[in-house]
Amino acid sequence: MNDGWVKKVLVGVDGSKYAESALEVAIDIAKRYSAKLFIVYIHPLPSMPLVTGVPAYPHMITHFPDYYPKVSPDVRERIEPLLKKYEKIALECGVKEVVSKIVPFWGTVGEGLVYFADENKISTIVIGSRGLTGLKRVLLGSVADYVVRNAHCNVIVIRAG
Repeated sequence: MNDGWVKKVLVGVDGSKYAESALEVAIDIAKRYSAKLFIVYIHPLPSMPLVTGVPAYPHMITHFPDYYPKVSPDVRERIEPLLKKYEKIALECGVKEVVSKIVPFWGTVGEGLVYFADENKISTIVIGSRGLTGLKRVLLGSVADYVVRNAHCNVIVIRAG
């Protein structure tokens, strides 16, 4: 039964054990609330700045979206079977509606997840965390941190361990 609190669940995956733990929780939530489950791999695309004189805003970068292929063949070969496997597991566990896809995105994985959530009116994001602490966390950043701070919906972080 879904009382409206959870209609669409998004889980970001990358093949790691942390993402698979998040997937388990996302499947449970989607099944429990009869929600649509989105299993997404964000594929960050490299940016290519165009320098043409002085931009109106110093931080402005112009991109050529058609310059790069949307998703490289090696990424497709590696990720599509993984997504199909995850989708099959979700359906076998009783989730009624599952969408799995590779999402090319100009930016970071965290930005891509937040953007996808906004565009698809996601009600809950489930994300795994490697559990970085101290200097590693400061230097490497954290996708989970970014999503928690910037998402406009509920976020559940599944901690490493």
